[in-house]
This record gives sequence, C-alpha cells and structure tokens, in this order.
Amino acid sequence: MTIYSVIQLLIFSGLLFNTVHLMPAFGRLIKGAESALQSGYLCALLTMRLARNILGLILVTASTAPNPEIHALVPKGILLFLIFAVLSAALTHYLERVRVEEGARF
Repeated sequence: MTIYSVIQLLIFSGLLFNTVHLMPAFGRLIKGAESALQSGYLCALLTMRLARNILGLILVTASTAPNPEIHALVPKGILLFLIFAVLSAALTHYLERVRVEEGARF
C-alpha cells in the first residue's frame, strides 16, 4: 500500500467517524433547545457539518476514480467543501457569541 493510499484511508476514516459521531446530536438538539430559533441554528450547524463530512467522503473516493471527468469535478468539490467549512465556522461563532451574551445578562 502506498503512502498516498494510507493517507487517503486515514482521511476517509476520520470523516466517517466524525459523521457517525454527529448523528446522535440531531436527536439531542431538538429536546435540549431552549427556543425554536436556537434549535433552528443548531440544526443548521449540524446539517452543515454533516454535509461537509459527506462531501469530504465523496471527494476522498472521487480523487482515486479512473474516470477523468470525475477528476475534473474534484476542484469544484473542494471549493464547496471549503464553503461548507466557512459556513459551519460562522454559525459556530454566532452561536458562541449568543451564548456569551445570554450568559452575561444573568
């Protein structure tokens, strides 16, 4: 097995573990949310993370595909992956800022 295959296997395993780890959070966020708006932000955040991880899994396998047409789509997929990552970070930052502001009121 080449070093490239080992790295690819590690990335694939990490993304798969992260995706499976996020699934129970969907059930907890609906029960534990204090308001419908907060629940919506949490759901959007988890959905972004799940979409990012699924896209990462697809990109890892597409990068080794024998079809050159699929290889041509990989840069676009990487760009979409980065967009999902930025949106996820923005939502996380916003939720943390709201939690800090709510904590300061009490």
